[in-house]
Amino acid sequence: MKKYPSYCTFLIMLFSLTYTGLISAADEVAVVEKTETVKKKDKTEVTPEELLLESETLFSKIDYLSKKTRLLRGKIKKTIDVDRFLFMNLIGTIDDKIRKKLDRLMEIKAILDKQQDTSMHLKVSELEIIVKRQSVKLQRQIKAITKLSLQLRNKKNKNDASFYAIERVAKKIDSLFIEWHKNIQRGNELKMDMAEENEQLTEFIQFRSISFAGQIRVMLDVINDLKDHLSHAAVEQKKEINQKLYILELRKTGAAIHLESMVALMNKQGLKTTEFGKVLIVATGAILSENINTDAVVGIFHATIKDAMVWWKDNFPIVVFKIVSFIIIMLVFKLIAGIVSRFVNRLTVDSTDKSSQLLNNFFRSIASKTVMIVGLAVALSQLGIEIGPILAGMGVMGFVVGFALQDTLSNFAAGMMILVYRPYDVGDFLQVTGISGEVKEMNLVSTTILTIDHQRMVIPNSKIWGGIITNVTAEQKRRVDMVFGISYTDSIEKAEAVFQKMMDEHPLILDEPQPLIKVHTLGASSIDFIVRPWVNTKDYWGVYWDITRQVKEEFDSAGISIPFPQQDVHLYSATDKS
Repeated sequence: MKKYPSYCTFLIMLFSLTYTGLISAADEVAVVEKTETVKKKDKTEVTPEELLLESETLFSKIDYLSKKTRLLRGKIKKTIDVDRFLFMNLIGTIDDKIRKKLDRLMEIKAILDKQQDTSMHLKVSELEIIVKRQSVKLQRQIKAITKLSLQLRNKKNKNDASFYAIERVAKKIDSLFIEWHKNIQRGNELKMDMAEENEQLTEFIQFRSISFAGQIRVMLDVINDLKDHLSHAAVEQKKEINQKLYILELRKTGAAIHLESMVALMNKQGLKTTEFGKVLIVATGAILSENINTDAVVGIFHATIKDAMVWWKDNFPIVVFKIVSFIIIMLVFKLIAGIVSRFVNRLTVDSTDKSSQLLNNFFRSIASKTVMIVGLAVALSQLGIEIGPILAGMGVMGFVVGFALQDTLSNFAAGMMILVYRPYDVGDFLQVTGISGEVKEMNLVSTTILTIDHQRMVIPNSKIWGGIITNVTAEQKRRVDMVFGISYTDSIEKAEAVFQKMMDEHPLILDEPQPLIKVHTLGASSIDFIVRPWVNTKDYWGVYWDITRQVKEEFDSAGISIPFPQQDVHLYSATDKS
């Protein structure tokens, strides 16, 4: 049975809404029919008579709507809080229509005032009465809704719906203050005495601004405290703290919106809003706002500098000590990293299993950088910086960078394979990817080769590992392959003796394996010998050039000719042919 009054009031409200809407719609149609021809014409063509006709219609409509609002206000006292707010919204909707029509009347008055005919002016007394009634209505509405807001706030066991209702009520109060300011401006245009009412409005919006600014400051302090607790809270407490932070952020944002509305009104009233602007900047972080003046921004800037100077004065010795400690720790660990690097290099160089230069550099780099990373962690902890979040961020960043640098990672993987299998080393002469030259530098990403004509080529490791690698200098011995031809009229035995003599007498040709001297092919114009002595790898080109020169000299001394391609051309005359 206790629920019946609420249902009854809701039905009354619904009936009133429907009835008022239907009547309003019918009246609107009548107004539209009377003024349709006026709206279709150009503004310069509207006659004063038509404007007066429209004004009479508007006056009657305002009177009708005012009666409806009085009827609804009589029923508000019998309703509960929530239904009362619904009734107030309904009355506010009707009052909005009245104010729109009042604005139109003010426009008509301004147009008629410009006319020369004084008989075509509106009755100012009627407008003044309507403006006074609006002032009374607005003040009553503000008082009633403020009282309702306090009742809702003082309720115990508030739920989400209650907070939503409180926020709706606060927004309604903001809109009423804005409408009150507009109504005062109407009174000023009518040359009414609005000084006292304007002073009342000023007091209200100042008090409301102070209230919201205080709420924001308190919420900011609570938010900072909760954030401090969050960094040291247990896992099960963090969820509860985050929920509280979320609710506080929402309320702070709502309070900032209301404060910004009041600051906008204060600016229109010509009041000083510097302190409230500072609160808005801190709460929202927005500096470029039409409602925040320059003094507030400058004040925040000066306050920040002042706080920074006070902090620097109080913490200067500690900061200097921490910076000096950081530098000393990094220098000590750099010295340790150098010692560890030299120690690792000595171990790899003195190892019985000779390792590649790339492997040596890899181990030295890993050892040195590991020591430096540990040193950086120790130094940062000395500064009071937590290492855990940094490591977590580095992990996420590494995951992202891995996707972005897939080609580089493939080069790195190829470098690791070269490091493990050691197909070549620094100083070796390679033939890879169509390039021949000496390896000058190696790392896990690329290999630097110096070509015979002194061009420095940097080749990605993935290109090298994915192709054929010819390491010319990998073995200590190398065979020199040469081919020489003699004429068919020369002696094979004599040529073989010359070749054998050169092989025996040259100091750089090895005895083992023995040189190979054989007749290889019978060419079109020469008998070709293959001469294949064995030499140390470093002597390859020296022996090749020496033997080539000596063959020419010895063949000349022994009377052995070196043939060259020849072609016989026979000429026949026409008479011979016949």
